[in-house]
Amino acid sequence: MKLLIEHQKLDNIVEDVFIEPQILYIPLEEPLSPRRIQMIKRRKVILIFIILLIIFLFYNSFKAMNETIHFETIESDPDLSNGEELEAPLKPGILIDPTRKLTRKLPVSHVYVTSAYYYPTSKSLGSNAIAMAMIVDSINFNVDNATYNVVGSNETHTISSIATSQTEGVPTCRYTPAMAKTNTVENITKLEMESNGVRVEIPFKMARYTAPKPVIICISPQFVAEQWQIFLMHVHVANRWVLFLGSFKNTSYRFGGHLHIYLTSIIESFFELMKEYEREGYLTLDFWLRMKFEHTTTPYFEPNENIEWRNQAGAQTDCLLQYKEAAEYIAFFDMDDILFPKNYPTYLEEFSAEWALQPDATSVFYGRREHEFVKAETLSQFSFIELVRSLRSSPTVKRGKVVVKPDRYNSTWIHFSNNESEGTRYDIVSKFPINLNYFRRTIDNPTLIHVQRPLQKHGNNNITKVWKMKFGPLNETIRDHDVKAIEDDIERIRRISKVSEIAPNLPSSDFYLPIVFKCYYDAFYDNAFDHRKGKHGCPNADTCVLPQREEYKCVHSHAKYFSGPHMKPFTFHFAKNPFWSWNIGCYQ
Repeated sequence: MKLLIEHQKLDNIVEDVFIEPQILYIPLEEPLSPRRIQMIKRRKVILIFIILLIIFLFYNSFKAMNETIHFETIESDPDLSNGEELEAPLKPGILIDPTRKLTRKLPVSHVYVTSAYYYPTSKSLGSNAIAMAMIVDSINFNVDNATYNVVGSNETHTISSIATSQTEGVPTCRYTPAMAKTNTVENITKLEMESNGVRVEIPFKMARYTAPKPVIICISPQFVAEQWQIFLMHVHVANRWVLFLGSFKNTSYRFGGHLHIYLTSIIESFFELMKEYEREGYLTLDFWLRMKFEHTTTPYFEPNENIEWRNQAGAQTDCLLQYKEAAEYIAFFDMDDILFPKNYPTYLEEFSAEWALQPDATSVFYGRREHEFVKAETLSQFSFIELVRSLRSSPTVKRGKVVVKPDRYNSTWIHFSNNESEGTRYDIVSKFPINLNYFRRTIDNPTLIHVQRPLQKHGNNNITKVWKMKFGPLNETIRDHDVKAIEDDIERIRRISKVSEIAPNLPSSDFYLPIVFKCYYDAFYDNAFDHRKGKHGCPNADTCVLPQREEYKCVHSHAKYFSGPHMKPFTFHFAKNPFWSWNIGCYQ
């Protein structure tokens, strides 16, 4: 009874607290005004435009990246580090990636072998030596002291050996000039490079054991060459007659230098003139080829654009290796670097006297003083006497060039070798030591007469507006009797019938000189001429645009190119059977 009453009370409480649901009426918004509807539509259009613009920009950025870097799905290289595996895989062939030339690492380092020489005996390399001049992709790993596997074979034996190497050049280029050397089987008939069981045969030549003269002047590679007046000046100065006895026979040459000239391209009539001088024994012409990789299965950067100045150091090293056992002294000059002996009648005596003062020197280093002179426009007007009278000297002395004892040099750079023995260089005037890590004897006087800026008699000479220098009276010693003898020698050559036929076809005015100067200026030399800090990388002007002309054709060096099979870490390329071509044009 009590429970029932309590239950009834609880029901009454629940009834008391029950709240009847209420209905909430929310009034509807007022209809949108036409102005507000238009604003919403405009916002939608703007939003759609922004979305489309973002899509368009993203698509073009991705497309540009694909055009710059070639992608391909390949297996990751186990030799690469974890960080490098994240790099996008690359297709075989030339790689266009300008911002990564000095940082992007590739699956293999491509090597172009410029030349290889065999020495049955060598004062500095030993017996049955092999020496190779080449360029190497130096970014994938440090190649400063890289080693190469060499296999030499003759009719009965095969020997494998390790070639050690040294490099030259500047660190701001992708490719580095290198020289590798080893000793192999005697009377070698086959030379191969080997890696992991894979081999490729490399052509080689016998090194020279005789030279036309005791002093060889290696002239750096010429391209679109047209300055025949500078050539005449140099070739006749170097060959100023003197009587040589003994191993060089009873031959008359004054200063006793023989030019070894590398050619890439040259005006046809100028080439014919050089060939006449070669027939007369004044010089030797040699091919300087553009480097080409005939076939690759891995990517690479274009070598000619990514080596210092057309691999000029490689040409100088090739010349050194050719004459290493044949010449008493070897000089590494440009065509416009001309040396007059000051204290002795011949180069041989002049250089020997310098080494007598410092017998342990590896080289003698001559500064280069800037000069200008007025050029004759025709060969009939060319007078060495008048040329010397027009010579004017500048106080500016630039970084010089070296003359070396070849048994103390195995490779060289443009100005000197980076591999000369550590030591102290002595200034010949003050006699105080200069703390440099090179063992060269520096010559303050005479200096090389650097005739890089010839003047035209009737041309505009616009080059002087950029290339501003002060010139005064001639500040070098040129003996009058030498000038007269050189003038007589020029007249003798001029009377040769073939030379008389060539003479009217020689260019009378500059065409390529100002174009090439502008390219060099833009590529590198604006720092030197404008005295401002340059922001350049590899010193190179290979992309210089060179116009072609109907009236002046060029002879160009060419060859058959070969590539070896895929090899790691080095894949090798080379050329065979070089020849002169009249069908390529006036190019680098």
